Amino acid sequence: PAPAVLESILTLGARTPDHGKLFPWRFVVMGPESRHGIAQALRPLADRQPDPKKAAAVLGKLTTPPISILVLSVPVPGHPVPKWEQELSAGAVCMNLEHAAAAFGFSTSWITDWYSYDTEAVALFGVHEGEQIAGFIHIGTVTEAPLERVRPDVAALTTYLP
Repeated sequence: PAPAVLESILTLGARTPDHGKLFPWRFVVMGPESRHGIAQALRPLADRQPDPKKAAAVLGKLTTPPISILVLSVPVPGHPVPKWEQELSAGAVCMNLEHAAAAFGFSTSWITDWYSYDTEAVALFGVHEGEQIAGFIHIGTVTEAPLERVRPDVAALTTYLP
């Protein structure tokens, strides 16, 4: 996305449910150069994962899209709004970013992977103490139809109360 479009996507993403108006999240916008450098720095850490080959292979997810928005959950400690609700707000931001990008004609993928939970890895993304990765929102243009996946049986997951 062009800078003005990206700014609109971020603005729309930030318009999310937020009990207490705390804004308990922040964005890290990563272009190709930063993501390639981080992917290189992650390679030695991938070797320490339970399945090093798979861990190294998923690093391609970081380098393929034109732009990625890292959404960090940044809960306000000791606030009356429960931490859980603050974390849900960060998740809602991720979903809003996906919808906003789609409204501008882009395709998105919201992912996390092993490097989202590895202490050394998250430091490479600029994650600070008390923050955690809510998701990487990869934004680009599709070149082929996305694969369909299994969808839930909504009737089996829904209860109606009179």
